[in-house]
Amino acid sequence: MSEGVNMSECVREKAGSGAYCAVGVIAGGLLSTGVLILRFMRRLAAGVLPPLTIFFVVFPMDSFAIGGISNSKVVVPSTETVPKGRFELEPLFELALVNDEIGTKEFQVGMRFTVGVLDALEAGVSVGANVFSLTVADPEAVEKEGDFDDIDIGLKYAIFRQGEAAPFSLAYQGGVTIPTSGGGTPWVVELAGLILTKDFSRKLSLDADAVIGFVGDDSFTFVAEMGFGYFVAPWLQPVIEAAYSFEDQYGGEVLSVLSLTGGFTMPLAETLTVILGITGDVAEDNADRHLTLTAAFTFLF
Repeated sequence: MSEGVNMSECVREKAGSGAYCAVGVIAGGLLSTGVLILRFMRRLAAGVLPPLTIFFVVFPMDSFAIGGISNSKVVVPSTETVPKGRFELEPLFELALVNDEIGTKEFQVGMRFTVGVLDALEAGVSVGANVFSLTVADPEAVEKEGDFDDIDIGLKYAIFRQGEAAPFSLAYQGGVTIPTSGGGTPWVVELAGLILTKDFSRKLSLDADAVIGFVGDDSFTFVAEMGFGYFVAPWLQPVIEAAYSFEDQYGGEVLSVLSLTGGFTMPLAETLTVILGITGDVAEDNADRHLTLTAAFTFLF
């Protein structure tokens, strides 16, 4: 298990109250993350970052991946499950810049609810909504929307944990996407998925997953992701991830997207984790390129 926040050490070192330490940890985490984001954006604008050091990348909400399950990094899920009898709520906010002919910009919000059913089993649901969109061609014409996205239902079962008998942890993942957004959106069924987690130390960890799915009766999908995280402080974990999404439309186009992921997860308390990121596709085939700014807040109850 990677490191998290140790509030008792903060209280002892500061000889103050837990509330004082919590405020300090939150303020320090947000300030440090903000400074790093600004430095990154400045270097990105100046064109001095090499291609493989892109930070903060996340798939858009409508990409094929299991929804409704928990994760320990930005995008890639881990084998950890929500504790039995407890649940997570995670509001999510995304601003997507689409590299299409009209320069579309979209703002979306989402919510994930995941409950610990058994000691090694969790199940959950996630849903998103399109708030507004605008285009570079006509930036004054802001199209306000209130359309709900499709509903994702997923589950995760921890098959075995890392320990003396196993060098890594392994879990099963599966899910279904219910087409509630309209417009003839098909069902998506993803029943064949595995997750692998390797803790190299209390600070360094690896998560990787792969899932096969079917879109209606005319498409086959495959998603593979891998991410590394390292706790530079008990409350700050920089993350670097890579993800590949593939869809084969029977008798039609083949779509694929390759993304690099980097970002931060900040476990500010046992019941609150903040996730900040920027999403960018680095290669795509028959798909528009996205750059997405993301903020998520995971609450454990």
